[in-house]
Amino acid sequence: MSRDITLLHPELQEVIPKFLEKCKKQGFIVKITDTLRSKKEQDDLYAQGRTKAGNIVTWVKYPYSNHNWGMAFDICRNDGKGAYDNSDGWFDIVGQIGKTFGLKWGGDWEIKDKPHFELTKYGTTNQLVAKYGNFEKFKKTWQPLKEDNYMFVERSYEYNNKVKSYLVINENGETYIKIRDLAELLNKDLSYDNDSKITTLEDIIEKKPIIVNDKETSVQCINYNGFNYMNARDLGDALGYEVGYNENLHKVFFKIKKSVLEKIKLFFK
Repeated sequence: MSRDITLLHPELQEVIPKFLEKCKKQGFIVKITDTLRSKKEQDDLYAQGRTKAGNIVTWVKYPYSNHNWGMAFDICRNDGKGAYDNSDGWFDIVGQIGKTFGLKWGGDWEIKDKPHFELTKYGTTNQLVAKYGNFEKFKKTWQPLKEDNYMFVERSYEYNNKVKSYLVINENGETYIKIRDLAELLNKDLSYDNDSKITTLEDIIEKKPIIVNDKETSVQCINYNGFNYMNARDLGDALGYEVGYNENLHKVFFKIKKSVLEKIKLFFK
């Protein structure tokens, strides 16, 4: 079964990114798991729990699921807490969010299907069968998205052993990611200069506590690949060293501070 939202009705293609974004803003990370189903896929799924092993997951044969008409999609949670765990009411809240976009939610059915959403604007499956006969004839009536609307798809990106999923624009075979999402993935601060119109990505520098001779202080660090890279001058200062750079040798040098040497002299007098 496909997860590709571009196979769905254009109106769903437009709604789904907005639905996913609204869920994300409220702290719910949603993943699309099922979109358009072929006859074979629907019939195989119907056989599950009946003539094939497994639990029953659908109550209709082809073409009586909105999945067969490009008018439905299923979801799961993508936050690492169990794809279909609803012990915290996750699906109930996300279901209500979906309904704000005019989607019908399977959680309202007598036999509940909480991961399921569909668009019934063009009629029930019985009405679609009676009017069009098959999916291909119905698809010919679809109006394409407006030119100023882009196609959004979900893509996973990995950096420094961190994997994040984002909605990106798919245009002519290329994907375009939000710069804020890219900054989050790369652990960068994002800034924008209104005068120069330049967007800048900078490493996120964190203060890390260290203890030197039972005295706690902090130094600036950049965390990369599981290691903390400390600001050399800060670290040198905490340890009692002066830090400098020899431009001719291209070397960083450390030497004991004069104030520390004076203390040593006093100690040995």
